[in-house]
Amino acid sequence: MRFSGRKVVITGAAGVYGRELAAAFAAEGAMLLLSDRDEADLAAAVSAGLPPDRVTLHAADLSQDAGIDGLIAAALAGGAPDVLVNNAGIYPFIPLMEVTPAEYDRIFAVNTRAPFRLMQGIGRAMAEAGRGAIVNVTSSAAEVIRGNGVPYGASKCALEYLSRAFAVELGRHGVRVNSARPPFAEGSALVTMPPGYAEAVVARSLLGRGRRPGAFADAVLFLCSDAADSITGAVLDAGGGGAINRREGPSTRVRG
Repeated sequence: MRFSGRKVVITGAAGVYGRELAAAFAAEGAMLLLSDRDEADLAAAVSAGLPPDRVTLHAADLSQDAGIDGLIAAALAGGAPDVLVNNAGIYPFIPLMEVTPAEYDRIFAVNTRAPFRLMQGIGRAMAEAGRGAIVNVTSSAAEVIRGNGVPYGASKCALEYLSRAFAVELGRHGVRVNSARPPFAEGSALVTMPPGYAEAVVARSLLGRGRRPGAFADAVLFLCSDAADSITGAVLDAGGGGAINRREGPSTRVRG
C-alpha cells in the first residue's frame, strides 16, 4: 500500500494505459482524481472495479484552456496532489507532407501544452507543500522517426525536454519530475492502425514479445514511489528496447 491516503491525478484515465494506471494506484491505496474527455468512458472505468469511495471523476477537454483550468482547480481542491501522471495523448497517423496546421496544433495542444500547464498549476502547489512526483507519459517516437507520425514524435520530444526543465525548477522544493515511455498497446489510438503496424512494432522489441498488461503501470508506480526518491529528470523506457537504433542482418554477425 505504497500510496495509501495519497492523492493521485491521472489524465487520459479512460484509455488503455489510463485504466491500468488507475487500477494499479487504487490497489496501492491511492485517492484518485481521474480525468478524460468522455464522461461515459470515465464512468465505465470506475464500474470496472475501482473503489468508488476513493475515486473522483472529472471530464475535461485538455485541448482547451477551460478544460485545463477546471482540472487544475479540481486537483487542488483540498490540498496539493501527491502525484500527477500526464497520460493523455493523441497520435493520429498522418503522412508528414499532409499534416494540416489544425492537426499539428491539436496534437501539440493535448500532448505538450496541456502537460506544460498542468505541471505549472499543480507543480506550483506541490512545491509549496514541499513534496510531489510527476510522471509524463512520453514515447519512443521522441527518438524514432516515423513518416506518418512526425508531429506526435515532436510533441513527445518536447515533453521530455519540459520534464527535465520542470525537474530543474521544482527539484529544490522536493518535487520530482520524470518521463516514462510505454510499450505499444494496440487500441490506444482513436484512429485505425495502418496495416501491419502493430506486428512491426512488436517485431522490433528486443524481448521478442508484446507488452505484459500492467507492466507499464508498475514502472510508473515505481517512479512515483518513495523507492525512487532520488530519481528526477530521467526517462524510463519500458518499451522493450524497440527504440534502440541498430542494424540487423547476416553482415552484422560475421567477422570483417
